[in-house]
Parts: sequence; C-alpha cells; structure tokens
Amino acid sequence: MKQDWKGYFWLALTILIWGAYMPVGRIVADAIDPFWITGIRYAFSGCLLALIVAFLEGPQALRPGRGDFWTLLLLGALGSAGFGLFSYLGVRLTRPEHGAAISVLTPINVAIFRAFQARALPPRGVVLATLTVVAGAVLVVTRGNIAALASGGSMIGNLLVLIASLCWTFYTIKAQSMVGYSALRLTTLTCSLGAPVGLALAAILTAAGYAHLPHASDFAKVWPQLIYVFVAVSAVSIITWNIAVRALGAQTATLVSTFTPVIPFAWAWWNGRSFTPAELLGVALIIGAILAHNLNEQRKARALAPRGELSLARGD
Repeated sequence: MKQDWKGYFWLALTILIWGAYMPVGRIVADAIDPFWITGIRYAFSGCLLALIVAFLEGPQALRPGRGDFWTLLLLGALGSAGFGLFSYLGVRLTRPEHGAAISVLTPINVAIFRAFQARALPPRGVVLATLTVVAGAVLVVTRGNIAALASGGSMIGNLLVLIASLCWTFYTIKAQSMVGYSALRLTTLTCSLGAPVGLALAAILTAAGYAHLPHASDFAKVWPQLIYVFVAVSAVSIITWNIAVRALGAQTATLVSTFTPVIPFAWAWWNGRSFTPAELLGVALIIGAILAHNLNEQRKARALAPRGELSLARGD
C-alpha cells in the first residue's frame, strides 16, 4: 500500500507537469520561432538526459545498439522533431486546452493502427471509443458551433496538434519493438538524435525565409517557461513517469494519465476564461472514451495474464 501511494504521488506530479505543457508551450511558441525552439529544446534535453543516463546506467548506455542507429534516428525525428514541432505550431493557432484534449489520443490511435496492421477491422469497443472521442473533439473545438469547423485558424491549429499526436503514436508503436533499452535510455538516444534533425530543418527554413533565428532577448523574455519545458517536461517528467510505472504498472499509470487534459482547462478557468456547456461535455466525452478504452485493455490483460500474455494488452 505504501508503494502504491508513492507511485500515485509520482504519477500525479507527472500529470501536473504534462498538463501544464500546452499552456506554457503556447507562451514559448509565441516568443520564439517554433522550428528553432524545437531543435534547441531537444538538444538541451538530450544533453541533460545523457548526463543522467551516464550516471545511472554507465557511459556505454549512450551508444546505440548494433544496427539500431537508423531506427533511433527515425524515432528521434518522429518523437522529438515531429511531435515537438507540430505541437508548437499547432498551439500557436488554437487554445492550449483544446490542443491538450486532442493530444491524448495516442492509446486509441495505437489500437486502430494495430488493427489495420493485422488487416482486420478495429474491435467494436475501439470504434465506439473513437467515434465518441471525435464527437467530443468537435464539441471542444467548435464550442458547440459546428459551423466553426469550416472557418478560423484554430481549426488548422487543431489539425497540427493532431499530426503531433500521430507522430507520437508511431513513435510509441516503434519504440515498443526496441529490445534492451530502458525507457530513460531510449528517450535520451532519441532526443539526442532528433535534435540535429530539428536544428537542420530550422536552419534550412531560415535560409529560405520561412523561419527566424531567435535572439538572446527572445529567450530572456520567457526564461522561466523555458526552464519548465526544457527541464520539467523533457527530463523530470520522464523520470517521475518511470518511477510511477515501476510502482503501479504501465496500465494503471496510463489509465490515470487519461485525466491530463483537466489541467489546462483548470489553468484557463483560473485565468478567468469561461467555458460553454458544449466544451465541458466534449472534454468529458474524450476523457470518458479514453478511460473506458484503457479499462477495457486492463480487463483483457487480466484475462490473458494466466497465459503469460499480459504484455499484449499494453496500450501505452
């Protein structure tokens, strides 16, 4: 029981860090070019995580396994450059709480991808959860005014956040095939390899006139937010998440993390924003659908556990 409470404490801390990412990320993305902040963020995080991994697992852990370099580079491009970039681009055009509601779709995205990979229709429960999430997302994004789907920059922003979610989905799926890597080591290597991809893209787009190299004054304006994103989100939350998973199990941790979107909505409410009933209903539908999906995955895992197949039910 004591171990469980410790696990829930670290999980709650992780959720608080993740939940504030979109509101804080919006401030950073408004102050610094998204292309450059993506590359700089993951370069910094990669170096910081490398020091932690070298201390915990030894310097040899910083070398990719034989034949894994290109796979890790792909994961870095998807999970670091892809996810980070599209998140920043999207959150500049939409409300942070809307972006947060869309960004939690990974468990359902993974289930749908696995079904198509097996050349089968997704299970009925996944289809129902997906339709519910889509309905909830429409209510959140439009605030109940369906006609808003056809106009406004916020729709483009939401689509960019959805692309970020898809990048993270493919990262999650491919990362599960990497054997012999701890979660911390895998994150470190993908951050370190993804950062040059992001920086190279930023340099090319700057030369073409589509991106702008930030100045020191740009960083000075948002230095507290940068510390939060660079250290808390990119490093601390990974460690606290791993501690929580070790104490509670991956499925329980994933289940509870469904409530992450509540944090940015609470943040917006604290800052005086009012919500329409449609928005509140929409976020409730999204959280309820993902919660039901994760509970169903747990149920299937318990049924398979006696046959040693627990790992097949992991949807995180």
